[in-house]
Amino acid sequence: MRIGCIYLAAGSSTRMGEPKLPLELAPGVTVGNQGLQELRYCGFHKLTVVVRPDDPLLWLCDRNRKERNAALPKFRITPCKDAGKGMSYSLRSGLISLLPEKLDAVLVTLADQPFISASLLKRLVYVYREDPSVHYVASGYGESVGTPLILNKSLFPQLLELDGDKGARHILKSPDYVGKVVRYAAEWTFMDIDTHEELEEARQLWSQRQMNVK
Repeated sequence: MRIGCIYLAAGSSTRMGEPKLPLELAPGVTVGNQGLQELRYCGFHKLTVVVRPDDPLLWLCDRNRKERNAALPKFRITPCKDAGKGMSYSLRSGLISLLPEKLDAVLVTLADQPFISASLLKRLVYVYREDPSVHYVASGYGESVGTPLILNKSLFPQLLELDGDKGARHILKSPDYVGKVVRYAAEWTFMDIDTHEELEEARQLWSQRQMNVK
């Protein structure tokens, strides 16, 4: 089974007031790079990173951890000239770049969710492989359902017609599609960083988790 991955990194960072992906959770660990690091353990068939055309991609480099950069998974960069119009355009750009690969499904994940782990992604893949007839396998916490999520190739035509900032949310809410939701106990797992307050919270959480690992 061929599962590709779309790493959405073309957000406008409007609420942050500055590009958020190069900001650090800890010395040498950028918001955008951390999730990409986790993907190297997942064995996706192909990986595309969707970015804004004017992104200098500084967040791809961990200045104090050259070994981390050497271990990054192989990926292609897909600029999205319409990224400012909404997430749907970024998703479409990523999917179009992967269509020649004849994939069975794609996993979609966001670059501003640095606590998404390889084990979480592998669990989604496992659930999907157990029943590849479903339209999607999504992540959930409480009543919330969303990314990361796996989308069956049968949805590709609908995804290519998306517009605005709704992404794939309407698919998750529609009774026309059958999917599964893998629910997790920790809300912080899905923290996305949009403001300086959230960044500070993420830094504290990152520090605590590193101490627990030690």
